[in-house]
Amino acid sequence: MWALFSVIAALSWATADLLSKIAMNRKGLDEYVTLYARFVLSLPILFLALAKSWPHHIHPSFWIMCILVIPGDIIASTLYIKALKISPISIVVPFMSFAPVFMLLTSPLLLKEWPSITGTIGVLLVTSGAYILHINRIQEGLLEPIKAIYKEKGPILVILAAFIFSIDTAFGKKAVAYSDPIFFSFYYCLFMTLGYTPLTLKSQWLKRNLSHIVKEPLLWGIGLCFAIGVVCFLYAIREANIAYVSALGKISMIVAVIYGRIFFHEEGIRRKIAGVFLMILGIYLIFRG
Repeated sequence: MWALFSVIAALSWATADLLSKIAMNRKGLDEYVTLYARFVLSLPILFLALAKSWPHHIHPSFWIMCILVIPGDIIASTLYIKALKISPISIVVPFMSFAPVFMLLTSPLLLKEWPSITGTIGVLLVTSGAYILHINRIQEGLLEPIKAIYKEKGPILVILAAFIFSIDTAFGKKAVAYSDPIFFSFYYCLFMTLGYTPLTLKSQWLKRNLSHIVKEPLLWGIGLCFAIGVVCFLYAIREANIAYVSALGKISMIVAVIYGRIFFHEEGIRRKIAGVFLMILGIYLIFRG
């Protein structure tokens, strides 16, 4: 069942990314606003789910886990955004694929979850495939982003962000154990909204168009997809190794490739097919493990 939740989460987040790209490229919306919309506009949807599934049995340790998770996610997300601003996207994005690899370390250390050898190989293959998917021009070399570590600050920031996310996912699994996926989803998005509000208010676009954030259907679509993705992801990590769930979640990159071809006529399909093949093989090994 965890695999189904992982796939739904991946599809939901890939669709949220598609809507975000449309909002920024065709509607001219600020990137900070589209990121903020994921959290703030998911709250009404999650609140309805929270009220419908009442009562919730919450252990006091849940709030401690929230204190551990939220600041880290805010810092990691901010590092990622900053990296995208100071370095080329083709160099920055591939390093986010390394989060499942970090989880192979944080999962045993923080959760005592030991992946099998087959599962570990599967995670590494999925990571390799996801990495290849984000190399814009194969002529520059597969190692171009890695070489850029010595030239650019962006890759270092993203590696740090991926490592923080791997730790926060482990704490997030503990938070789910002390509550339930819907309860944690609501408070996660609430606290992320509160944390991002000061940063988002710096956006000049938002100052000029504050009311537009609740009037734009695309932003509500982003909020809905993100809410579904968070809930399903938390259901998945409750049942399975976080490294496996994170790796399977990279299916969103395969969906992003399909979306990119259909909606934005993106090129490099042959190379991306090679990346997709590695990811599918890795996913197969994860299930075998």
